[in-house]
Amino acid sequence: MERHNPTQAEMKSRIARFKDLVSTKARVQERLGVPKEVMEMITAKATFNVMSPGALPGQISPKPAVEGGDAGVFRLGIVTCPPGDGPGLHVHYHTHETFMCLTGRWLIQWGDHGEESTVLEHLDLIAVPPTVTRRFENISEQDAHLLVIVQGERDKFDDIDRDPVTAEKIAAKFGNEMVAKLQAAGWKFSIGREHEADHAGA
Repeated sequence: MERHNPTQAEMKSRIARFKDLVSTKARVQERLGVPKEVMEMITAKATFNVMSPGALPGQISPKPAVEGGDAGVFRLGIVTCPPGDGPGLHVHYHTHETFMCLTGRWLIQWGDHGEESTVLEHLDLIAVPPTVTRRFENISEQDAHLLVIVQGERDKFDDIDRDPVTAEKIAAKFGNEMVAKLQAAGWKFSIGREHEADHAGA
């Protein structure tokens, strides 16, 4: 399956910077002229619509910073990595993957060689669409936490492929048998090698 390597400009609408968000409560207060104390009696101190499939009905669901979240079922998880750690480049062919920085700072790279990147600060978010190769790395000085949401159709969650370089690193440290064991369990390391079989048969 083909992959897409978005430019920085294309990814800009998929990144939410927490420092730039405006509380939906503040918008309602301004629009209705309701005192802050009244608003705090009916909603949280600050509510942010970071990501949704566009504006939704209701007082606290205006146009979000990032349009997404309409890809089917989702899995929400939290990953922890020590400084300088993170997985190798990988791609989700059918599912959407969203990252939000909970603690620390995270380097997010995309492109088949990780040629594009951005840094997520506290509570920043990036939504990576399907077919885009990506990776994340903790670039802070202590263990850090990253919220990860994967969305898609239930039967398409087993859609991940990885960079062959990752398999080479595993083989160099643990032997080719370890790579074979992972592949036998369903792990794939074939990014960029999709057409090798086509050329071999030609």
